[in-house]
Amino acid sequence: MISELNLLVVVGVAAGGALGAVLRFLLDRYLRGGLLVANTLACLALGYLYGELSWLAENGGPGADSLLSASVSTILALGVLGALSTFATVSVRVAQRWMAGHRLRAAGIWAAHVGLGFAAAAVGIALSQLSGLY
Repeated sequence: MISELNLLVVVGVAAGGALGAVLRFLLDRYLRGGLLVANTLACLALGYLYGELSWLAENGGPGADSLLSASVSTILALGVLGALSTFATVSVRVAQRWMAGHRLRAAGIWAAHVGLGFAAAAVGIALSQLSGLY
Protein backbone atom coordinates (compact mmCIF):
# COMPACT_ATOMS: atom_id res chain seq x y z
CA MET A 1 0.00 0.00 0.00
CA ILE A 2 1.33 3.40 -0.94
CA SER A 3 1.52 5.92 1.86
CA GLU A 4 0.71 9.57 1.39
CA LEU A 5 4.40 10.53 1.61
CA ASN A 6 5.42 7.93 -0.96
CA LEU A 7 2.72 9.18 -3.32
CA LEU A 8 4.03 12.73 -2.92
CA VAL A 9 7.56 11.52 -3.69
CA VAL A 10 6.33 9.77 -6.84
CA VAL A 11 4.51 12.93 -7.95
CA GLY A 12 7.59 15.00 -7.07
CA VAL A 13 9.87 12.73 -9.10
CA ALA A 14 7.49 13.00 -12.06
CA ALA A 15 7.32 16.80 -11.80
CA GLY A 16 11.08 17.02 -11.33
CA GLY A 17 11.55 14.75 -14.31
CA ALA A 18 9.40 17.04 -16.42
CA LEU A 19 11.46 20.04 -15.32
CA GLY A 20 14.75 18.27 -16.04
CA ALA A 21 13.53 17.12 -19.45
CA VAL A 22 12.47 20.64 -20.42
CA LEU A 23 15.84 22.03 -19.32
CA ARG A 24 17.65 19.35 -21.35
CA PHE A 25 15.48 20.05 -24.41
CA LEU A 26 16.16 23.78 -24.22
CA LEU A 27 19.91 23.25 -23.79
CA ASP A 28 20.01 20.82 -26.71
CA ARG A 29 17.91 23.03 -28.96
CA TYR A 30 19.46 26.43 -28.32
CA LEU A 31 23.04 25.72 -27.30
CA ARG A 32 25.71 24.10 -29.44
CA GLY A 33 26.90 21.11 -27.42
CA GLY A 34 23.82 21.39 -25.24
CA LEU A 35 23.72 17.68 -24.40
CA LEU A 36 27.29 17.86 -23.17
CA VAL A 37 26.39 20.85 -21.00
CA ALA A 38 23.28 19.06 -19.68
CA ASN A 39 25.21 15.91 -18.78
CA THR A 40 28.03 17.88 -17.18
CA LEU A 41 25.65 20.03 -15.11
CA ALA A 42 23.70 16.96 -13.97
CA CYS A 43 26.91 15.18 -12.91
CA LEU A 44 28.12 18.30 -11.07
CA ALA A 45 24.83 18.64 -9.19
CA LEU A 46 24.66 14.91 -8.42
CA GLY A 47 28.21 15.02 -7.09
CA TYR A 48 27.33 17.96 -4.87
CA LEU A 49 24.15 16.24 -3.63
CA TYR A 50 26.06 13.02 -2.96
CA GLY A 51 28.71 14.92 -1.02
CA GLU A 52 26.14 16.71 1.11
CA LEU A 53 24.20 13.51 1.84
CA SER A 54 27.38 11.63 2.69
CA TRP A 55 28.43 14.35 5.10
CA LEU A 56 24.99 14.34 6.72
CA ALA A 57 25.02 10.56 7.07
CA GLU A 58 28.49 10.52 8.63
CA ASN A 59 28.04 13.49 10.94
CA GLY A 60 24.36 13.32 11.81
CA GLY A 61 23.66 16.84 10.62
CA PRO A 62 20.23 18.41 10.75
CA GLY A 63 17.65 16.27 9.04
CA ALA A 64 20.15 13.51 8.27
CA ASP A 65 17.76 10.72 9.07
CA SER A 66 14.48 12.42 8.25
CA LEU A 67 12.12 11.13 5.63
CA LEU A 68 11.85 14.65 4.24
CA SER A 69 15.58 14.75 3.53
CA ALA A 70 15.36 11.39 1.77
CA SER A 71 12.29 12.50 -0.17
CA VAL A 72 13.82 15.77 -1.37
CA SER A 73 17.02 13.97 -2.34
CA THR A 74 15.04 11.40 -4.29
CA ILE A 75 13.06 14.05 -6.12
CA LEU A 76 16.20 16.00 -7.03
CA ALA A 77 18.38 13.02 -7.96
CA LEU A 78 15.88 10.80 -9.74
CA GLY A 79 13.53 13.46 -11.05
CA VAL A 80 15.30 16.66 -12.00
CA LEU A 81 18.89 15.49 -12.45
CA GLY A 82 17.99 12.07 -13.84
CA ALA A 83 15.96 13.72 -16.58
CA LEU A 84 18.51 16.46 -17.17
CA SER A 85 21.27 13.95 -17.86
CA THR A 86 20.93 12.02 -21.05
CA PHE A 87 23.58 9.40 -21.48
CA ALA A 88 21.07 7.19 -23.29
CA THR A 89 20.56 9.76 -26.03
CA VAL A 90 24.30 10.29 -26.31
CA SER A 91 24.80 6.52 -26.55
CA VAL A 92 22.40 6.31 -29.48
CA ARG A 93 24.06 9.23 -31.26
CA VAL A 94 27.51 7.73 -30.69
CA ALA A 95 26.33 4.33 -31.95
CA GLN A 96 24.85 5.96 -35.08
CA ARG A 97 28.14 7.71 -35.83
CA TRP A 98 30.09 4.52 -35.12
CA MET A 99 27.89 2.49 -37.49
CA ALA A 100 28.24 5.21 -40.14
CA GLY A 101 32.00 4.75 -40.05
CA HIS A 102 32.84 7.91 -38.06
CA ARG A 103 34.47 5.89 -35.30
CA LEU A 104 37.07 8.39 -34.15
CA ARG A 105 34.43 11.10 -33.79
CA ALA A 106 32.11 8.68 -31.98
CA ALA A 107 34.86 7.71 -29.54
CA GLY A 108 35.68 11.38 -28.96
CA ILE A 109 32.07 12.27 -28.21
CA TRP A 110 31.74 9.39 -25.77
CA ALA A 111 35.04 10.21 -24.08
CA ALA A 112 34.02 13.87 -23.70
CA HIS A 113 30.69 13.02 -22.07
CA VAL A 114 32.05 10.36 -19.73
CA GLY A 115 35.25 12.24 -18.91
CA LEU A 116 33.54 15.53 -18.19
CA GLY A 117 30.84 13.69 -16.24
CA PHE A 118 33.35 12.06 -13.91
CA ALA A 119 35.29 15.31 -13.52
CA ALA A 120 32.13 17.30 -12.83
CA ALA A 121 30.97 14.78 -10.22
CA ALA A 122 34.36 15.01 -8.48
CA VAL A 123 34.15 18.81 -8.52
CA GLY A 124 30.62 18.63 -7.11
CA ILE A 125 31.76 16.41 -4.24
CA ALA A 126 34.69 18.75 -3.54
CA LEU A 127 32.40 21.79 -3.59
CA SER A 128 30.07 20.13 -1.10
CA GLN A 129 32.97 19.63 1.27
CA LEU A 130 34.07 23.25 0.88
CA SER A 131 30.60 24.75 1.13
CA GLY A 132 30.48 24.62 4.91
CA LEU A 133 26.70 24.59 4.97
CA TYR A 134 26.69 22.35 8.02
